[in-house]
Amino acid sequence: MRFIPKQVMLVAVCSLIAVPVFSQTTNTSTTKKVPPSGGTSLSADQSKMLCKAWKLDSVSAFGVDKKANSKEAGDGITPVADGSLFLTQEGVASTGKWTCGGGRLNAITSNAGTKSFKVISMTDARMVLEYQYPAPDYSKITYIYTPKK
Repeated sequence: MRFIPKQVMLVAVCSLIAVPVFSQTTNTSTTKKVPPSGGTSLSADQSKMLCKAWKLDSVSAFGVDKKANSKEAGDGITPVADGSLFLTQEGVASTGKWTCGGGRLNAITSNAGTKSFKVISMTDARMVLEYQYPAPDYSKITYIYTPKK
C-alpha cells in the first residue's frame, strides 16, 4: 500500500474546489438587480393600509432620529391599488410602479430609478420603511410615515 503525501492531497482537494468557483464569470457592469415582480403579496387589510397617501414624519440615520426638515417637508409616498406610485424624496417628485413581496416594497420610478424598501412595520397610523444604499456605502436609512390628512 502506498501513501500520498498530505501536501499533494491538499493541492488536489483545493483544485477540485477552486476550479468551479473561479470558472464562473459574471459581468457586473451590465448586471442589474431587479426587484421581485408579480403583483402584491398583501392581504386585503394590508393593501387597504398601504394604498393611501403617506407623508414623511421623521427619518432615522446612523442611530439619529430627526423630524423631516424643510427640504423633506413635502416628501411622501402614495402606492395606488392599480400598481402605480407617487413618490417624493428630498423635494423631488416622481411617478412609477410598485410591487410588494418578501417583506419589501419595490418602487420603480421615473426620477429615482429602482428602490427596494424593507417594510419594518405598518399600521393604519404609521408605516416604517428602511432603505439600504448600494455599494460601497451600504448605510441604512429609516423613513417613518404617517397618513396624509
